[in-house]
Amino acid sequence: MKNLVIVESPAKAKTIEKYLGKDYQVMATVGHIIDLPKSKLGVDIENNYQPEFVTIKGKGSVISKLKKAVPKNGEVYLAMDPDREGEAIAQHTCDALKIKNPRRVIFHEITKDAVSKAVKNSTNIDGNLVQAQIARRVLDRLVGYQVSGLIWKKIWYGLSAGRVQSVALRLIVEREEEREAFEPKEYWEVFANLLDKDTKKVQVRAQLKSKNEKKFIPKNEKEVSEVVDKVEGEDFLVSDVQKKEVKNYPSPPFTTSTLQQSANNALGLSSKRTMALAQALYQEGYITYMRTDSVNLSKESLNSMRSVISTKYGKDYLPEKPNFYKSKAKLAQEAHEAIRPTDFSITSDFIKEKVGASEARLYNLIYNRALASQMSPMVSEKCDVLFTVDVGDKYGFNVKAEKVLFDGFTKVIPRANYGEDLQQIVGINKGDIFVDQGIEKEQKFTKPRARYTEASLVKTLEKYGIGRPSTYSTIISTVQDRGYVSKEGKYLVPKDVGRVVNGLMKNSFERLVNYEYTANVEDELDNIATGELKYEPFIEKEYKKLQKEIEVADKEVKKEDIVVLDKSEESCPDCNGDMVVKLGRYGKFLSCSKFPKCKGMKGLDVESLDSDKYATPKSCPECDGPLSIKIGKFGKFWACQSYPDCKGTVPLLLNEECPECKKNLVERQGKWGKSFIGCSGYPNCKYIKKNNS
Repeated sequence: MKNLVIVESPAKAKTIEKYLGKDYQVMATVGHIIDLPKSKLGVDIENNYQPEFVTIKGKGSVISKLKKAVPKNGEVYLAMDPDREGEAIAQHTCDALKIKNPRRVIFHEITKDAVSKAVKNSTNIDGNLVQAQIARRVLDRLVGYQVSGLIWKKIWYGLSAGRVQSVALRLIVEREEEREAFEPKEYWEVFANLLDKDTKKVQVRAQLKSKNEKKFIPKNEKEVSEVVDKVEGEDFLVSDVQKKEVKNYPSPPFTTSTLQQSANNALGLSSKRTMALAQALYQEGYITYMRTDSVNLSKESLNSMRSVISTKYGKDYLPEKPNFYKSKAKLAQEAHEAIRPTDFSITSDFIKEKVGASEARLYNLIYNRALASQMSPMVSEKCDVLFTVDVGDKYGFNVKAEKVLFDGFTKVIPRANYGEDLQQIVGINKGDIFVDQGIEKEQKFTKPRARYTEASLVKTLEKYGIGRPSTYSTIISTVQDRGYVSKEGKYLVPKDVGRVVNGLMKNSFERLVNYEYTANVEDELDNIATGELKYEPFIEKEYKKLQKEIEVADKEVKKEDIVVLDKSEESCPDCNGDMVVKLGRYGKFLSCSKFPKCKGMKGLDVESLDSDKYATPKSCPECDGPLSIKIGKFGKFWACQSYPDCKGTVPLLLNEECPECKKNLVERQGKWGKSFIGCSGYPNCKYIKKNNS
């Protein structure tokens, strides 16, 4: 009878089966097979917070096939991923199939040697890891369901909140608020174009750095004019020349966090896309496990990399001993490895042919980073030259330069230059005199900190200890999928609804969105994983705190206060009082500030409407009265200002005419959410504009 090996992914199953041979059958659960129910809380509060797991819809047939495949005399090996989630899937599979003595198989790369060793050295399921994963799932369910229920009452139905995602949302919203509150400050940069007085051969461009030996940046045109008037045409004395040899060492190989950051910065990939591509490479056996916070490398891989470096680049690029790195993550699992290729003889061209172009680009990034981590440092000579002009006030101008003496690891990963080419200033000595060839000045203004990109958000989440490697991509995609955050170019920008939800969370659930609290929860989950903390007391403590916060928020929070975004200069059409800008399910609108005593409301002004693109109807088709823009379930439209007495509406028509019937075209949304431009005369005219251009 064949032995049965169970994994999560069919792709992983296919790769493993070819390594284990005819005595093994490899099948996949296709992810989780059980989970908490979607229709209810799914946690038995009265029974020690036990999760009420149910079979996921569609997985009944998978379980039946696996049950039939369980051998009577052979072994059952559970080869799920080497993390808490994988451990939980293994336990759930064991429970569902009622396997008595399953063997847990753990490997960090899908190669013949690694898989064979793992099967020979199989262990038992780690109950502590399982409990830690269940604790995370239950806590997230308790927070998500309880807080989301309150949000439905206080804002509107369909919104939701999550324990970790709400903290990420807070980061994004607060960065935007910081940018909005930022006041730019003027400053000036001053440069002197200098020529050596003796040989007339050395030319440099030095920047103003100091005044009377103190850091100095002109703040306005008056200050900069004073500098220019004084130094223009004067001789510049070389008062100091500092030269030093510097070694720059390579970065460690990728962890999950640094891979997502680099893939976003270098390849423009989202965290979600990066992890999907990495998963494909892992399952095909080309890289090690992609969810890791360790920077360790196995002895075998170090030997392989050192051989490649010596052969391809020469012995000068190979350090005497391997480079070792210490993980910055305080809870890094050192038994894991960093992300690296499993075979350094496999090139990105091979990956492109076998798997795909996108996977090949990511593989190349992983390959180069791992290889560079074991190469010699870059050696460069850096030189700083200080020019001084003494005109009553002593002004210092500086120029920096660098000469690469040995490129080292930058042979594989290029690096930005330090300044000018050292050759330009190599002959400059202390005491030399330079003459002014022209002063340049440039007005500038300070800028706010940039919005978060996916890369910088991942870096910040890791810095604060929020989430774990396996959760980063989910966190970022969730806040976007919920409509709380949008992407403008590569930057993450909070939407109005995201601000409103964040406001509620900060005011009523400050504990839940506190960075330190979220990190402490991760620590406690780690303690459950090591057996230092038990599941029940951890969940009970969190649940009781949550219940108190829910009760207080339910009493104190008023819906009309939460959804107010700003004040308005408009007057209420019913009572002539002040109005405010509120956020509704379908967008912003004007509401009387005395609501609910006065229910006067208006649509927002149409100043922002692109008149070149959209047509403006003359009047209501029903009563000939004025129209205003409203926002409904399917977007903006024109509605009679006499609503609800008159319910006349006009769609938001484009100025462009239908080529078939001459009626205005209109933007529409298809069955699957894809937008297109069609005739407003539909169904009489079924014209659809091709390419939406």
